[in-house]
Amino acid sequence: MCSEALFINGVYETVLQEILQIQFVLPEQILFLQPYASRPMVLLKENPPSIDSPMRLFVSLTDDLSHVHYEGEVVGWEDKRLLPKRKRDVLTHIIQVLQPDETGLYDASPTGKESINLLYVRRLRKLDVPFSVEQLTKI
Repeated sequence: MCSEALFINGVYETVLQEILQIQFVLPEQILFLQPYASRPMVLLKENPPSIDSPMRLFVSLTDDLSHVHYEGEVVGWEDKRLLPKRKRDVLTHIIQVLQPDETGLYDASPTGKESINLLYVRRLRKLDVPFSVEQLTKI
C-alpha cells in the first residue's frame, strides 16, 4: 500500500452507502467516486494507484466535514475527459447498474464546473468511531 493517503472532504453519505451495499456482498468489487474537482488530483495523476499498489482513502461527509467517517482503498484514477468512448460506455453501464443513484459518468458538478476525476474504489467501510480530520497530516 502507498505510504500516502487521499482525503476527500464532503461526500454525500448516500453515495457511500450505495457502494457499501454492493461491497458488503462483493468486497473486492471496484466501484467509483467522482469528486467535483475541476482539476486533476496531481498526486493520483502522477502516480496512479493500482490493485497491486492501492492508496488508502479517508472520507468525511457533507454534513460532518470535521470527521472521517469512511475509509477504503483507491485502486485507480482516470481523467474522465480522456476516456475512450468504448470505455466510457462500459463504465457508464457499470455505474448505472451498481450505483444507480449516480446515473453514470458525469462531466459537470452541481457547481457548474467540469468534474474530471474518476476514482476506482474498493474495500470501503464505515468507521465504528469517526475521528477528527485534524488527526490527518496534509502534505
